[in-house]
Amino acid sequence: MSVSATVTTAGGESLSRTTRVRGTPLRWFALLVAGQAASLALLASGKGATYPHLQPERFLQGGYRLATAVLVGQLLLVGWAMLGEWRSVWTWVRRTVRLPWLLVGAALLAGLSAVASRDPRRFVVELAFASACQLVALGTIVLLVRSMDARAVERAEQRLTRWLGRGDGGASGRFLDPFAVACALAVVCVCALLALVVYERMPHVPDEIVYLLQARYFAAGMLQLPAPPVAAGFDIDLMFYEPGRSFSPLPPGWPAILSLGVRAGVPWLVNPLLSGVCILCMYALVRRLDAPRTARLATLLLATSPWFLFLGMSLMTHSATLACALAAALGVAVARERRAAWPAAAAGIGVGIIGLIRPLEGLAVAVVLGLWSLTAAHRLFRLLPSVTLTAVTVAVSALALPYNAALTGSPGRFPIMMYVDRYYAPGANDMGFGPTRGMGWGGLDPWPGHGLRDVLLNSLLNGAALNLELFGWATGSLLALVTLICSRRLRRLDWALLGVVALVVGLHAFYWFGGGPDFAARYWYLVIAPCVLLTARAPAALLGLETPAATRGVVAMLALSAAALLTWVPWRSVEKYHHFRNMSAAMRTFAAAHPMDSSLVLVRGRRHPDYHEAALENPLDLTDRARAIYAWDRSAEVRRDVVAAYPDRPIYIVDGPTITGAGFRVVAGPLRAGSLATEIPSSADLPAVLGAERRDDTQQRTP
Repeated sequence: MSVSATVTTAGGESLSRTTRVRGTPLRWFALLVAGQAASLALLASGKGATYPHLQPERFLQGGYRLATAVLVGQLLLVGWAMLGEWRSVWTWVRRTVRLPWLLVGAALLAGLSAVASRDPRRFVVELAFASACQLVALGTIVLLVRSMDARAVERAEQRLTRWLGRGDGGASGRFLDPFAVACALAVVCVCALLALVVYERMPHVPDEIVYLLQARYFAAGMLQLPAPPVAAGFDIDLMFYEPGRSFSPLPPGWPAILSLGVRAGVPWLVNPLLSGVCILCMYALVRRLDAPRTARLATLLLATSPWFLFLGMSLMTHSATLACALAAALGVAVARERRAAWPAAAAGIGVGIIGLIRPLEGLAVAVVLGLWSLTAAHRLFRLLPSVTLTAVTVAVSALALPYNAALTGSPGRFPIMMYVDRYYAPGANDMGFGPTRGMGWGGLDPWPGHGLRDVLLNSLLNGAALNLELFGWATGSLLALVTLICSRRLRRLDWALLGVVALVVGLHAFYWFGGGPDFAARYWYLVIAPCVLLTARAPAALLGLETPAATRGVVAMLALSAAALLTWVPWRSVEKYHHFRNMSAAMRTFAAAHPMDSSLVLVRGRRHPDYHEAALENPLDLTDRARAIYAWDRSAEVRRDVVAAYPDRPIYIVDGPTITGAGFRVVAGPLRAGSLATEIPSSADLPAVLGAERRDDTQQRTP
């Protein structure tokens, strides 16, 4: 069909021409979804601590040939349809971005289109494939919006105005906006559904396991636990053991919040609820900074971000830090707006809590909001909001001092420092550079120490993960943001947002570990808010306020996000996060089907996942005579000591999933109390365990 298309530049100049785009927006959207699904089918990330990588061998293999055919078909269709569009598209690009910046932006997007690989040749192939897929997807989305005639664009603008509001207007608004509330409720439901179906209401990452255990003993009113009778037989990663006591060395902020969910019996619901809080705070904050459409679009983009949704289903710390950061920023915004000190005090509580959860992120937020609070005033004393923010932040953060003193004997010594000194090497986890940094995790930290090459590699890995998972867009999630930066049409607010991104990334450059592949660039998670806002700003900044071109730009973003929800989220759920790190609800099911009350259950297998799954079934009191006690059948010596510690309990020996290849299975039992069953080898003597791949997070230390 023949469509009259108009492109309006940010300067108000119109470029009109008659174009020949065949098809309808719905058909191009279907092709976008099919192409993204096909490209994802050729990727593999696995269940372990691995990044997604292209599998070239799949191209002509079995059912994957259909995915290859879809991509080839998409390439041919888009290439043919774009023959009449290249000139107008190129004209707009050249008018929007100067050639040097265009080359920089294109190189950046191409370089972040795939995750770095150990094999440089394989990495080049992955970059070429991923860049080609993203370029074809970009062509598809251009054709989608170019197939909209003037009448369709007008109808779309009417709907956008009704749903998202206008693109102009001053900064104001209410906290409980109906649109934001609807988004928040939807996010809570989606995250809760993911937590139920995909994550099975249980921790998967070793960090999550110890966070939940720490929350359980916090909920019971304890700062630490008694020492297990045999530390090596009850060894959980990230737990500190010494005579008389054991405890988690991780900061207390998140476990304290999670303990509320433990007391309510629904710890898995805490992060979904916090994700809903993030949505409400995001809208209320952005509405005080920008127009209604930008605020609602930013809220919608955050609500549909796969990165945001998957962390919202987890038991990790990041949803809590984001909620506190957004709430604190909102407090400063209200303090500036009302010239009052109490919102600054509320902001200080939020910043202080972040410091109790993730101290480095607390520092970043304190710097950003401390500087921003200097622009707030008060009728009694101009700097009162800033002083209040600082004082409350320090007071709340200082709660870590008595906690440190109770566990380490010194207010200034953090438990994690004592843990690393004991189990790794003194100073291995410190900030800064040098050959002594790092914990020897060869699979996730390829070079010893921490230097410039480590910073570059960590940045490359996290940047690629951000481009993939921020929105899950087939074009790359950073497309609109990079285009906005390269256009140099940035306002003061945009520069401030980029400064927040640079601060978070820069601070983490001094830390030896980049965060690994668990939940994308999780150490950079606080950049999600500025990245979302900058992306929401792009249509108006690049295409003008409420122009047909800007309407098409918003439609393109919504189409890309809808395609991600239909493809990226289900693919990531199945490919990665269901049974992530090989953890599942198998032991929970096994324990319900095999009542072993008052017994000693010796679990053979690796610490993670076999014993970690079993340890979650243990009571806090390992002397509880009414409950089954699960111990790690680590070696013949450990078995002997554990059996001696429980001389009056009947014994079961159970194989874990790394041995059975499925769920848990009873090998022997009930055996008489005190039986060592020497004819049954322990984990240390099993080839299936000895030959298993040793991952960094499952190294078998000796407490």
